[in-house]
Amino acid sequence: MIVVQIFSATKLITTVGCLIAVDRGLLSLDSEETIEKYLPELTGIKILTGFNDDGSEISSPAKNKITLKMLLSHSAGFAYAFNSPLIARWGQEQKLGSMVAASATIDTIKQPILYEPGTDWHYSIGLDWAGVLLTRMSGQTLEQYFKENIFDVCGMKSTSFFPSEELKSRMMTVCERDGGKIRLQTGPTMGREMDAEKVGPFLSGGGGLFGTARDYLSFLRAILDSGDGGLLSSKSFETLFEHALKPDSAESLASLAAMAKEQNIHDPAILTDGTGGHIAHSVGLFINLVDSKYGRKAGSGCWDGAAKTYYFIDPATGIASVCFTNLLAPNPDVFNGVYNRFEETLYRGLAS
Repeated sequence: MIVVQIFSATKLITTVGCLIAVDRGLLSLDSEETIEKYLPELTGIKILTGFNDDGSEISSPAKNKITLKMLLSHSAGFAYAFNSPLIARWGQEQKLGSMVAASATIDTIKQPILYEPGTDWHYSIGLDWAGVLLTRMSGQTLEQYFKENIFDVCGMKSTSFFPSEELKSRMMTVCERDGGKIRLQTGPTMGREMDAEKVGPFLSGGGGLFGTARDYLSFLRAILDSGDGGLLSSKSFETLFEHALKPDSAESLASLAAMAKEQNIHDPAILTDGTGGHIAHSVGLFINLVDSKYGRKAGSGCWDGAAKTYYFIDPATGIASVCFTNLLAPNPDVFNGVYNRFEETLYRGLAS
């Protein structure tokens, strides 16, 4: 099977790793003490609002405290440099390196936040902090924790942070658009370090894994089979599909809808109903609360990775689906339409 870089499809694996620890009573989604114990760097964190003429930051201490649920649901206040000019400028002033570089360390994610924790939604490095939390809680590397608790349980033999020679022999080269053509990526790349000896010790819980579509489908199927004795408890399974943002979070839902619209893979009617009442975000998934014209039923969850590793889970019908490639191209892109047609064909086939 072809191996790809799954980028942000890594995030759901990190979320499930956290929920497994919650099931065992080792972590709490809502306790502020969980963050204080394992991520003391986030106590007393500051909200960045701008810069002085000399380049120094303008910031003030956050009033709200961060929880694990906020980290997992992108509501803790963090961002990425690519989706926040303020954080991009901050990183330049601090001379931080790239999160995907072999030289990346935890210092790379020690950033300020943009808003009071729990009051908005912004796609972010929250899952990278959750990955750090898992390593400190377990005393294992993220690779070891995932292998013991997820990869081995799900039979995921080709998923790893470390691109071994065997994995590299099956690796799909990341491609990009050049006008109307596709070419192998050259020059500066979002691709991960290919020398396994240089990977770590910081492992990105937000986007660092290599794997196959078959492995990921096995992971999604294990989620669907959750319950007593399954990958997740019944309670954590329900949590994975429950809205995690504040009930009165109209502004955060608007932020979520705006990003989902840019992905160009969702039923437009779901994203533009005018109230935000058709969408939600859990601790790991974008949720559609009404049926999609493409096939997914209400209550389904989905996300993807930067190089177009798309997936969804539909608990109502018991379906999990993956549609993976490794193409870095801005949306809208032709492959997005392929994904939608794949979904439509799948559900039409089931209906017939």
